[in-house]
Amino acid sequence: MKRCFLAAALLLTTAIGALAQQEDADAKYATDLLKPGTEAPEFVVDLSNPKRNIPLSSFRGRYVVLDFWASWCPDCRKDIAAMKQLRDKYAPRGVQFIGISFDTDRDAWLKCIRQNEMRWLQYSELKKWKKETKIDRDYHVNWIPTMYLVAPDGKIDLGTVMIEKLAARLAEVADTLPQADVAGMPQYPGGTEALLSFLKQNLSYPEAARKLGAEGRVVMSFVVEKDGSISSITAPDCTITGLNQAKFDKLTLSEQQELKRECLLQMAREGARVVKAMPAWKPGTLKGEPVRVQYRLPISFRM
Repeated sequence: MKRCFLAAALLLTTAIGALAQQEDADAKYATDLLKPGTEAPEFVVDLSNPKRNIPLSSFRGRYVVLDFWASWCPDCRKDIAAMKQLRDKYAPRGVQFIGISFDTDRDAWLKCIRQNEMRWLQYSELKKWKKETKIDRDYHVNWIPTMYLVAPDGKIDLGTVMIEKLAARLAEVADTLPQADVAGMPQYPGGTEALLSFLKQNLSYPEAARKLGAEGRVVMSFVVEKDGSISSITAPDCTITGLNQAKFDKLTLSEQQELKRECLLQMAREGARVVKAMPAWKPGTLKGEPVRVQYRLPISFRM
């Protein structure tokens, strides 16, 4: 009996020690992270194409996971499988995942992404961490992996170096997320033809796009609530699909860049204005009950 008691006591002590060591990770490495309630510093995911660069603020209205990592970091590689599971579970429900790498070798970075099938938005300054990078200073990243959860209002909800805590927090907010798999998708009153007619009658062509002779496409993301009302309106993707090249070539480089930025911004704002003006939808349903559903609506601007 004494042997059994001693063995059980030893196992309990070992388990408590392992848990304490795990809990100490944040106490040791996360003390300087941005605190909950702090405005998340703005940055732009540079996709090397001014038409498709994505600012963090474009995801307002949604939870955003920021995963600071590097392909050369053993602890980061250990977390990849768990991060993939979180992404597969919560991305369909509107959570945006952004990987922010401190790699300096582009080929090694992209190879790691491909081999591990990290199919979410990835970004790297391709500069030396703590020496040349800016985003690490903005987010106080002194250890990797580091993870933040940004709330729909653009403020920090959680900062941690432990993916277990990120998973636990996502589970806590899961009830506030829209459903992904529903038996009945939301419908605009009157159906698709009525929706297209509403867009045609209410969509105004942005002045900057008119000046540039530009056409474009904006993807609006929003939640159709249980009562059919619209909330959490964002424009996660906005692209210029064509422009008047003769007009464009007459501008200086700085004028071209500024006009493109303004054009994309106005398209996104106009898309948001029109979505906000929509009447209540027929809500989505799951097992016969109305549920919140994330919906994506592409809107084209054609001259």
